[in-house]
Amino acid sequence: MITYEYRLPHDINSFRRSVGWYELSPRQLNCALKSSVFAITALDGEKEVGSARVVGDGGYQFFISDVIVRPEYQGQGIGREMLSRLMDKALSVADEGETIMINLMAAKDKEPFYEKLGFMRRPNDERGCGMTRFLKK
Repeated sequence: MITYEYRLPHDINSFRRSVGWYELSPRQLNCALKSSVFAITALDGEKEVGSARVVGDGGYQFFISDVIVRPEYQGQGIGREMLSRLMDKALSVADEGETIMINLMAAKDKEPFYEKLGFMRRPNDERGCGMTRFLKK
């Protein structure tokens, strides 16, 4: 049975490697941990099998980041459950009548997954496209 805890996994880079992402340096990991508004980890017993975190201002803007489910656990609803829980947690900070904004950048070809959770593709008739720039020193 999969359980969920509001915390970061013990080894974020292990998750990143499992899906072919580059590793973060210890300094980057420390900054990421400090900047997370909240996070969630999915567990199969004691094995960490999924993780996602949220950064933002804690009141209006939230950005879902680093959504990772180990490949052998994908397709079981773990990612959907983690995101649902994170969105509920973000909404819980709002007062009655307030709106919050939740953003994310989907990995290539993962857009349909996020659309099922109510996210909209950009660009569209109302909004421009999201943009990213990676800088390497």
